[in-house]
Amino acid sequence: MMTPRNGKSSIVFGRIITALALVLIPSVIFAGTVLTLNQINIERFPEVHVYLTVADERGNPVKGLGASHFLVQEDGGAVRIQSVSPLAQGEEPLSVVLAIDRSGSMRGEAIKDAKQAAIDFLKEMRGIDRVGVVSFDDTVTVIARLATDKGPLAKDIQKISVGKDTALNDAVKRSLQLLAPFTGRRAVVVLTDGKENRSKATREEIIREAVRSGVPIITVGLGKETDAAALVTMAARSGGRAVFAQTSGELSRLYQAIARQLVNQYRVTLQSRKSLDNGWHRLRVAVKTAKGRAEVERLYLGTLRPTLATGALEEYRTGMNWLYLLATILCALVVALTIAIIVIAVKRSKENENG
Repeated sequence: MMTPRNGKSSIVFGRIITALALVLIPSVIFAGTVLTLNQINIERFPEVHVYLTVADERGNPVKGLGASHFLVQEDGGAVRIQSVSPLAQGEEPLSVVLAIDRSGSMRGEAIKDAKQAAIDFLKEMRGIDRVGVVSFDDTVTVIARLATDKGPLAKDIQKISVGKDTALNDAVKRSLQLLAPFTGRRAVVVLTDGKENRSKATREEIIREAVRSGVPIITVGLGKETDAAALVTMAARSGGRAVFAQTSGELSRLYQAIARQLVNQYRVTLQSRKSLDNGWHRLRVAVKTAKGRAEVERLYLGTLRPTLATGALEEYRTGMNWLYLLATILCALVVALTIAIIVIAVKRSKENENG
């Protein structure tokens, strides 16, 4: 692919992708505050645990918040907050699987920087936190199962080498399987520089599993060849975030920010006024910090059963159709604008050379 010499196209592309991510992820940024609702745990229903990350516009965790900073509504009605617990200094471990793309397009600096970013992520984890690693090309390889001993992980990560295609969905599915034996705070962080082209699992299948198990998927897109709409949708529907890097040199900074946000989550405990009726309920959470106010909402299913009822799942899909439509439209605009920018940049470059 020809790369334009005019750097403006890369800048514009990055801004468009950033705007797309901020619109579609289940988090809201307003006046310098980013609020993301990662998980809703109803294992002790009617006691509900809501896991949140609160960050500033640079991705730094906002610390020192208490119950007076939050407001929660359930299906439109105010809910009393029992407690707000900052988890960074607590004893509740975090379980994370890092899924690293090692397809052929990651050859060179990309895979080198990706491995370093994963190692930098490990350095941000606490002693009680568990981390596992998978890599993927046309197949998925478990590099390390979840463990608190992170010393051997760095060496295992360094051994990752590039392969062929991109089985993105299968990698996320395997990551969710590795997290299944664990409870509490969990997340998948998946990096890719390309489009899904090899998996047996479908995107809908892994999103359904992530929603069922309450595990947020944080997607990291590298470069211009990623399927931005797919990554944003996967993150949005699971309670994660989608972030994008134009170059692999940005990955370490992004991974460190993701790690710090996860470690510094807040657990908001509340008493639900609903019943386990197998229906979807809407939680809206607002936070007010020194830099401003932000709010976010997410659905949870009122059941303790291990599988989703078909009717409830269809209701969920119907309620989220606007998101798919918006993602598709915006992604099409991104592609069209990017192509136009590249064509113009190449044309101007040739004119400058001829001139």
